[in-house]
Amino acid sequence: MASLHTAKALEQKPAHSRVLRERVHAFIADREDLPINIYGTWNESLLDKNEDLAQEIHMHLQATGKYVKAMDLVDFLDTPEMRKWSGITNRISLATAQRWMKKLEYRWTKDPKGQFVDGHERDDVVAYRQEVFLPAWAAIKEKTRNWSCHNIETDRDYP
Repeated sequence: MASLHTAKALEQKPAHSRVLRERVHAFIADREDLPINIYGTWNESLLDKNEDLAQEIHMHLQATGKYVKAMDLVDFLDTPEMRKWSGITNRISLATAQRWMKKLEYRWTKDPKGQFVDGHERDDVVAYRQEVFLPAWAAIKEKTRNWSCHNIETDRDYP
């Protein structure tokens, strides 16, 4: 009766109660005998099966330059030479190319805009810092308060 109630709770037909009883008896006989979920085991990527293909894709994307797109991968695999070599007959989708690039550890980033990058050693920046900023800071330093890392006001100068 318990297996019938369980089958009903699982929204299965009464015949499923027999499967549940068989699994319970098998588990009682051997505590290591658990059912295995095969979901997803058939989804092995072509890149996992063919390491040479992954290597070819790496070589092509590295030769493409600094800015690589998933569409570059789609176009590369759509060439007649690659179709013949890889055995891929249809054009791969953009989503597949994006998944493959992620699997190959390529990451998407945006270039920072409006930021001053790596200019702290330029001559004009160094001159401004030495001749304008630091003297102005020293002039107002006497009028500012000094605080410790524990938010306690001190008389000592901390860098």
